[in-house]
Amino acid sequence: MEHTIIIEDLTAENFAPYGKVVDIPAGEPSKSGDGWDCWSYIQMLDVSEPIGFGLVDTKQRGFTVTAMERHVSREELLLTFDKEIIQPVARCLDIDDPEEQPDPATVKAFRIRPGQAIVIGRGVWHSPAYPAAEDARYLFAIEKKKDKFGDEMINPWVDFAGGDSVTFG
Repeated sequence: MEHTIIIEDLTAENFAPYGKVVDIPAGEPSKSGDGWDCWSYIQMLDVSEPIGFGLVDTKQRGFTVTAMERHVSREELLLTFDKEIIQPVARCLDIDDPEEQPDPATVKAFRIRPGQAIVIGRGVWHSPAYPAAEDARYLFAIEKKKDKFGDEMINPWVDFAGGDSVTFG
């Protein structure tokens, strides 16, 4: 079965079930100096191990997702560089179930604009991000430790139950 969803603009409220939003602050800076302003701390990443950084070069392709991954032991920061990206996510129904599959009925797709980032919560299902219009690059950061249910470097992708797919756009 194919599920179709719309792409949503990223806000702290609509992304809350999936994690946290990092956005340009509306308030006054906490520090400033000659030629600079600083807002400390606009978001937190909950970690206990060193952070590893990775870079993804995401290419134009059809807006269809058939599988996702999750990290039940770690949060993941995702930051676009200079182009909009679309990040599909799905709710974790049971973070303690190693056999859980992503539920296509809970998938949402969020538009992340340059200057915005997200912190994907523990257990939240997600696919690689898609470029909104043209090829894009984004950075991810995640604790460098094995996940509770294994090492995602081997094969982290889990198909939707029943072989379903989700399209968006």
